[in-house]
Amino acid sequence: MASHSDTLVVFFGATAGANGGKLGSDEREIILLVWQIVDLHEKKVGKLHKCFVKPDTLELTDQCKEETGLALDDIVKAEPLDKVLQQFQQSVSSEVKCLGRSTYTLCVNSPLVIRQALHPEASKKNLVLPECFFSFVDVKKEFHKCCPNAGLVQKLTLTSMLEELIGVREVRSMVQLTLCILAEPYHKFSCVETVNYKFDSGT
Repeated sequence: MASHSDTLVVFFGATAGANGGKLGSDEREIILLVWQIVDLHEKKVGKLHKCFVKPDTLELTDQCKEETGLALDDIVKAEPLDKVLQQFQQSVSSEVKCLGRSTYTLCVNSPLVIRQALHPEASKKNLVLPECFFSFVDVKKEFHKCCPNAGLVQKLTLTSMLEELIGVREVRSMVQLTLCILAEPYHKFSCVETVNYKFDSGT
């Protein structure tokens, strides 16, 4: 799908529990989604969107508060996940159409947000996820395929981003990485990973 997509939607999510490399391991609910569109043909970047998500259980772990800087006040008036996902889909579809494009693929810096957080939570809540959440591009894998001698991806994170809110800095870092990949001649985003419709343990 991605090799034919016009746009990437750089996507990030955080939960009320563990985040980073342990995202989804404690099965806490999603509390934040951040995304930004990258037009692959024009190499232009769209508006950055950030939406808090109200979980069914209004509780944040100490680890979450420390890692994200978020508090209960940030999420208590937010919409639930199903409403935020509708907003996401409407926003992305509208922006892609305004760009004169027709297709898009999600781009993440780790498959955990899709595989270990979003799909299990949607399954528990009997939510039907939009089709776009069943395939994605892992920007780190694309970068290593495109620029195998470039060293660690983490070194590309800009120091000015350290002061920004959780999600915003990650999305901006991924967008910078995507633009770096697009600067390489002839590179096409083609390493699309898919999510099985029926869950197997550990997928």
